[in-house]
Amino acid sequence: MDPENVKIVTPDNLHKTILEFIKNGELVIGEYDDMKECILKMIRAFYFFNMDRDRLRDAMEDITFAFCPTDDVNKDRVSRGLEYEYSDEEDSDDEDVEDVGDVEDVGDVEIEEIGNINDDSTENH
Repeated sequence: MDPENVKIVTPDNLHKTILEFIKNGELVIGEYDDMKECILKMIRAFYFFNMDRDRLRDAMEDITFAFCPTDDVNKDRVSRGLEYEYSDEEDSDDEDVEDVGDVEDVGDVEIEEIGNINDDSTENH
């Protein structure tokens, strides 16, 4: 493998690079499997994807849908990707709460009275 032939694909040039490869290779994209074949051909041609695979898959889904917007399978795939998903951090918010047990098990707790809720300045009006 000649390093001069290596083409690095980054998130910034991802869509453009794939679309140019499809155009130059006169590839037909009708379904997601065609897109997978396209990416495999790109890798065999020394295109290397320097990004998270999820980002690559998102681009593949978008491009497949752009080529075949009337295909319900492609539309559903893109629609699912657009739905809001909770991150692991958001899902685990409850895990940060310390379990203090039952209220009855608290024992003798002294509650200090802090005074009246009313503000003295409102009583004068």
